[in-house]
Amino acid sequence: MSDASLSIGDRLSRVPVFTATIVLTYLGLLLSLGMQVLDPMVRHDDFPALLAEPAGFYTKTLYEGRWINYLWHLREVVTPSWFNYLVYQFFWAVFAACLAVTTLGRKGELWHKVALALLVALGPSALMISLWYNTLVPGMGLVALYAWLSTQLSERTMRRLLLLFVPLTLMAYTTYPLYLLALCLARAETRRSFRDLAGVMALFIGSFALGMVLMFALNYFEHGIFGIPMAPWRNATLAHDFASALENAKRIGIFLRLSAWVQGFGFIPMSIAHVLLLVAAAVVVGKRDPWRAIYILAGITAGLGLIFIQTVKTGIFLPVRVNGFAWAQYVVLLTLMVIQLSEKGGLSKRMSSNLLRFFVMAYMAGTFQQALVFAGWQKQTREMAADIGPGVEPVFVTGTYLSLLNAHHAAIQHSRGLRSRLTYLTGRMVITCEEEPEECADLPADMLEDLPLGEIEVHHLADKVIVRLSKQEASLTE
Repeated sequence: MSDASLSIGDRLSRVPVFTATIVLTYLGLLLSLGMQVLDPMVRHDDFPALLAEPAGFYTKTLYEGRWINYLWHLREVVTPSWFNYLVYQFFWAVFAACLAVTTLGRKGELWHKVALALLVALGPSALMISLWYNTLVPGMGLVALYAWLSTQLSERTMRRLLLLFVPLTLMAYTTYPLYLLALCLARAETRRSFRDLAGVMALFIGSFALGMVLMFALNYFEHGIFGIPMAPWRNATLAHDFASALENAKRIGIFLRLSAWVQGFGFIPMSIAHVLLLVAAAVVVGKRDPWRAIYILAGITAGLGLIFIQTVKTGIFLPVRVNGFAWAQYVVLLTLMVIQLSEKGGLSKRMSSNLLRFFVMAYMAGTFQQALVFAGWQKQTREMAADIGPGVEPVFVTGTYLSLLNAHHAAIQHSRGLRSRLTYLTGRMVITCEEEPEECADLPADMLEDLPLGEIEVHHLADKVIVRLSKQEASLTE
């Protein structure tokens, strides 16, 4: 029975389960994120979005076509990082819960829906990309909106809406449209066939192409370039013949191995188990309903295909955080297999159900542990900000942020990560001597002397505050 033919009573009967799935997914996600909820980690290139500074993001419109995110930077209201984080994670939980509801439909118990949603939400790649939550709030909001509409509108309507939502989400993050495709392909009430699948894929590809043309056009009108040039920092090695394309293709294998390693939280047996379970789920689900498995595998293949084409063409090694769509669809297959095996009762039901429960608990624990990686950096910078205190005097930071072991643990990539963090916490203008040595030329000589590794000193002068760090780089082996 299609969504369009449901009676009002049938729709209302689904509301409690739907609402419970969203609430339980969101609460489980926040519980797993631990201290990140109170003081979430912000990457250095995410601070412009947090502080609503469009100048810090403008170049990404040219090099990445992220026009939706740029519009978000133009807002006049600046909200605290924890609020943005809660909003972002809510949108993510809504997507995961809606995917579970549309996938299982009337089948599956509430705990099946919540387990599916939580496993999607707790994917390691999702944790990685959430570190740019300030920038990605509008894009994830669009994904969540499409997901919610998928539970309210007919299949035909949602497919037509791809023409609107794919271009919009593409201008927020390149792989966001693949989450929309996953919702279409995993939908429970679908008359599956080769013709139908081909139609969905053609519509998606057309919508994706429309989004690319729109980004090209916006770049032409704003930057005078019809297209999206490669940013210099990406060090692209464009394929110009078969040999160079083959050389670039070698990075695909590296990407796949690293993806498997990350999705297993670095535990190789877990990674191997997921690969084997993907095959097993495809076989078990496909034996009963071949097209159900084919649809989901087509979504994974299409998404990875886009990534591989980009890799072969440009030689750019895309980060593992882009593969969240593949993890989501794998979890869909896994849950469908568990439900199918549970129908047999007895040992099959107990083992498959316990497997799903184990993964949910393991990934809640793994996410909690990974979130703790940033706790040391967050605490140390809060203490530095407290020592700096309130005021309007500028803050000068001498030495290097790399002298702080917590910076290595949190994978801080640039000194502006420290500068932006202190700017946000203190509201002051912060100048790092690493970035602008000329601005530190007039500082007292004794303030420029080296400190023992790891030490921090804060000095309050008449017209400035100086934060002294060591000039030596800390090592994770120390």
